[in-house]
Amino acid sequence: MLRRVCGLALLALAGLGLPANAQTTLEWKFKEGDKFYTEDVSDMRLSLSVAGRDLNQKVKTTLVESYTVKEVSGKTVRLEKKTESVDVRSSGDSMGGQLEKIMDKLQGAVLTVVLTEGKATKFEGYDEFLKKVAGEDEFSGKFARELLSERLLKKSIEMTFGELPDRAVKAGDTWSQNNTIPFELGDFKTTQDFTFKERDKDGVVLTFKGTVNYVPPAKDKGVFGGLLKIVKGKMKSDNFKGTRVFDAEKGRLVRATSSMLVRGALVIEIMGNQLEMDLSVDQTTTTKLLSKNPKSD
Repeated sequence: MLRRVCGLALLALAGLGLPANAQTTLEWKFKEGDKFYTEDVSDMRLSLSVAGRDLNQKVKTTLVESYTVKEVSGKTVRLEKKTESVDVRSSGDSMGGQLEKIMDKLQGAVLTVVLTEGKATKFEGYDEFLKKVAGEDEFSGKFARELLSERLLKKSIEMTFGELPDRAVKAGDTWSQNNTIPFELGDFKTTQDFTFKERDKDGVVLTFKGTVNYVPPAKDKGVFGGLLKIVKGKMKSDNFKGTRVFDAEKGRLVRATSSMLVRGALVIEIMGNQLEMDLSVDQTTTTKLLSKNPKSD
């Protein structure tokens, strides 16, 4: 089987007219006026055990966003990001419904991001973006500011436009990246080991495997709008993996997938009472970059 796969890979390279050891620079290419769409589909299974009660919920979120290239200056680009549609479908135990309310209001929200070499360095219109999502309700505003914090939005954008090697690479090359992913209950520290696996008809195929470790927030910091505090916690995953297919000629992501299963325990404080919580999050995400809006065109 291995020989067959390698043989097919070599045939594909020959068909492209490229030597097997050809190096490729993977970087985004932007042109003022261009517009494209991303479709993110996330399937999450959340299991909680707290105070002798087990809670289980499945949530499927389909998010379509458009990006319009407003300005390109060297390695810096201004992108207008608009949420075109949001579809949240959940089943199982109810956990408040606040997430669904905020996600519903995301539709039509606009935010401009300044991107430099894959890093989101600045947002324009963030306060207006939050007002569109949260309205005038104070609690919803606090919750939205946590759920859609600048840190989280920047990292989400960087995971779309970044995660590429900082040097020219060829099939078989490996490299590592470390990231911090903000989460409502703290942060996740990730280590990803990438491999340039092969080329296929859509572009360069990158795979990664990695680990995820949880870092609790400061003990005096309330989460979920101040409803609770995290006293301590430990969660991790040794099964973080995924793929990215990148079209080097066009300078665009084609598609990406990732999956992780995170398990652990938290000690939370609610109204002065401490509770132990066992937590499991099983999530898969698929991203596609498209030239047309899949929901309307």
